[in-house]
Amino acid sequence: MNGLAARPRGAAAGRVAAAVVALLAVALGAATVLDPVLAFFAVAGLAALFFAARDASALIVATLLAGMIGEPWDIAYANVSVAGLNLYPADLLILLLLAAWVLATLRDGAVPAPARRRSDLALWALLAYGLFALARGLQLHGSTALPAFRQQYIYPLLYFLALWALRDRAARRQLLIGIFAGALAITLLGFYNALTGQPVGSATSTFSYRYLSGLQALAIFFGLALLAGYVWTRARPVWSLVLGAIYLAGVFLSQARSVWLGGVLGGIVALFAASGRSRSQLLRYAPLVALVLVLSIGAVVTVNMGMTADLATRAASVTDVSEDLSTMWRLFVWGEAVKELQHQPLLGLGLGHQFKYYDVIDDEWKANRQLHNSYLERAYLSGAISVLLLIAFQFFVLVVTLRAARRAAGRPREGELLALAGCQIALAGVTFTNVVSASLVSTLYVWVLSAVSVLEAEQDG
Repeated sequence: MNGLAARPRGAAAGRVAAAVVALLAVALGAATVLDPVLAFFAVAGLAALFFAARDASALIVATLLAGMIGEPWDIAYANVSVAGLNLYPADLLILLLLAAWVLATLRDGAVPAPARRRSDLALWALLAYGLFALARGLQLHGSTALPAFRQQYIYPLLYFLALWALRDRAARRQLLIGIFAGALAITLLGFYNALTGQPVGSATSTFSYRYLSGLQALAIFFGLALLAGYVWTRARPVWSLVLGAIYLAGVFLSQARSVWLGGVLGGIVALFAASGRSRSQLLRYAPLVALVLVLSIGAVVTVNMGMTADLATRAASVTDVSEDLSTMWRLFVWGEAVKELQHQPLLGLGLGHQFKYYDVIDDEWKANRQLHNSYLERAYLSGAISVLLLIAFQFFVLVVTLRAARRAAGRPREGELLALAGCQIALAGVTFTNVVSASLVSTLYVWVLSAVSVLEAEQDG
């Protein structure tokens, strides 16, 4: 009976699907005649939506990989204009995931109950405040408030969408493999740049040359940390040690001191948060860590013999703050921003306000630099309220991750959760000295990894 009854419904569904396909074919045919470019994006958009509905996690992986591997060529900033609004890959990812979520909700016939996590509530409060900040920014600075609003208050929606798209552990495993592959591809690109003598950007403050950007180094660190947490804590195969050495070499090639410091800080927090048994195991594997370090330094020296002195000088500059030009510049512009912010500490100077400072070296006013401190930049535009809500969200995500690690004490899952906690700490450290929130690439990593941390923490809860 059930089988017979299902056939008419299946036939009706088939006819509806055929009618929809026919209408789409007619629409696309007309668009091809009237506007071939529009037809192309329509086909690509429908294909991506179908892809997102079938496997939303793969869409996240693809966007992360394309943006971070192609970061030197600004692939993440490639855009299409729709009604005068430029849509970037990050925007399209959010729109496609949102459409896929709506379709899945309609298919299931029920709207999922909102979670009562503290992290979620803090982020909803941040987004609600963002609407007020937008209204105020539009009044003060007009349409220039929109780009900053998108960066600070639209992209956090990816956290909620990633909670849905990565709810299955298999999807998170696929994301993990994607992060591993992306980190490897970025490092190999760094090797190529070093071998061919093609530095990235201008010389550093110590007059050495980097062969990967700092944001790419951050993506490599994520791969290294998650490799240690998900693979080394289980079987420690030889290939994982070699891969770890390659990753570490890529971090060295970038000469990104903020990532070096953030990575060390994240490792220290993970080590002290580990249970006694896990900590003793980690210390027991110190020779393996030393081997990875030696292999990575050997790889760097092999691909570019001239980098040994550069790395030593770059590392030494971390403790020589008073003589380092980059650090002095940061301290100067931070002081200038704080002086302006004193007039509106709670609400900020408004989304769209342009930071200007007088460059004594070039003897001119400049307005083309970021503050290189994402927390201060958020406070500068949106005030202390926005910063405190963001920190509250990050704090709750970290706490739930560390508590889950404590519950998993002595098991491999403890290493996985500690690795995610280490990534959060490292990210916070880099955010304090760099432009993470202003990058369309690293911004995605922020929200996706936060969602992964919460989901992994709740797996055994």
